[in-house]
Amino acid sequence: MLCDTLFVMRTLIPLFLIAVALPLSSTRAQDVTPDGAQPGIHGYWEVITASGRWVARIDQIASVSEHEYVIDNAVRVYECTIDTDGSQVARFYYIEPVTDSSSITTGSATISRLKDMANRASDKLGTGDIDNLVTKHYPDTTHAKTSEYRMKNKATIGQIYDHVRKVWAEEKGRGGQNQLIIRGG
Repeated sequence: MLCDTLFVMRTLIPLFLIAVALPLSSTRAQDVTPDGAQPGIHGYWEVITASGRWVARIDQIASVSEHEYVIDNAVRVYECTIDTDGSQVARFYYIEPVTDSSSITTGSATISRLKDMANRASDKLGTGDIDNLVTKHYPDTTHAKTSEYRMKNKATIGQIYDHVRKVWAEEKGRGGQNQLIIRGG
């Protein structure tokens, strides 16, 4: 009887503990910091997107800009650019066709070319989500020392600009919410 009790204690108790611990560990693994402004590394500004992360020392940010422009009368670009005293620039942008049924030949060709390039890159990478991929045509669109992030939503560009301007220009790094998470943006 004593042997049976010891066997049960040695066998079933560890199994019970494992059964209790597994759901707790999987719950922790699923806990992900939500999108929005968050506390970050003191003295640094960081943005986390679906396609990457960018971090800069706040005192090394030289300028921030938000602007829009049109390429070949076909593609409108909304962009937030963050320049640093070093050699690194962050470029966050959203692109949309000026009109889907543009009668401008150059514009239609540009849209088709951009979509084709994005689809080919998506196929090579196996990502299947061309809205997050930065597409470049070497050497025309190569930006040396530039980290580029393509956003899914136009409003995200303003969100990034507003956040970095606040952290850098207004709070001068003294605020507590110096990290911006926008995985869905």
